[in-house]
Amino acid sequence: MKVNNTMDPASPRTPHGIPWWVYVMLAIGSYCLLRYVVPDLHLSNPALQKLTKAAPTFAPPASILFLLLAAKRLYDTDRGEEESGQEKDKDANTPEEK
Repeated sequence: MKVNNTMDPASPRTPHGIPWWVYVMLAIGSYCLLRYVVPDLHLSNPALQKLTKAAPTFAPPASILFLLLAAKRLYDTDRGEEESGQEKDKDANTPEEK
């Protein structure tokens, strides 16, 4: 009995569990949060005030990190679909066992 472990090509989820577009949304959210929201926080602790003033400088590296993760997931998804397509072609060329 043959077990089919391939994913449905129409499924947006990767084999690893997190879709690539979630990382894109995290990149956008982290950039906006660090660039615009955190600097407007008024905290009483002087050390935290310094961190909130430095937060905009951390916005681009944080978003780049998430975008790199998104690119990796997208690449893994595309590579997985190509491999599953090759497996389907390979299975189509083999004679059926009876």
